[in-house]
Amino acid sequence: MKKLFTVSILLIMMHIATFAQTVEITPFGGYVFASRWSGPNGSVRFDDAAMYGGSLSVGVNPVSNISFTYTRIDTKASPDYYGRFFEDVPLSQNYYMVGFTRNFPVNEHVSPFASINLGGVYFAPKESGYYNYWFFAMGADAGAKIFFNDVIGIRLQAQLMFPVQYGGFSFYFGSGGSGTSYTVSSTMVDFGFTGGLIFRLGKK
Repeated sequence: MKKLFTVSILLIMMHIATFAQTVEITPFGGYVFASRWSGPNGSVRFDDAAMYGGSLSVGVNPVSNISFTYTRIDTKASPDYYGRFFEDVPLSQNYYMVGFTRNFPVNEHVSPFASINLGGVYFAPKESGYYNYWFFAMGADAGAKIFFNDVIGIRLQAQLMFPVQYGGFSFYFGSGGSGTSYTVSSTMVDFGFTGGLIFRLGKK
């Protein structure tokens, strides 16, 4: 499933790239802080760890980009079930995200930015006896791009991602009108910092 999802997104991004002004390819690495997933019967603590990955960003106009980002976190999960602690489980968190970025260029070399991202996260334990799980995921990041020339630059950012634990849909009507609403929530947030080297193709 994850291979099909990745290939589908990359094919779509490649099609969009044929009409793009610029394409940015960015491998990155960084650090994510510890987090906790809480539930009705206990919680799971995820250790702080290194995170790494890459992004393909397509410029649809001078200040906007659409991007596909893969982020991997190799960590350990520490389950706490009704106050009983179990052995740590090594696993990887794999975020596959599609995002929209708004750039705020200061000059031709420096451009702060902010992004919102949607996609999925795949939890993959590295030991037998545990199940893999997919969750819908959301996120945001903000930082700055610094270009040394038309092709090479660096990307520095704060990165926030979270799997969606709960979701709800409601419909209402009355004398004031009618409508629908959808809400999502999560007790777990992956927050960290990354830096990467940008390779930019196309026009400035």
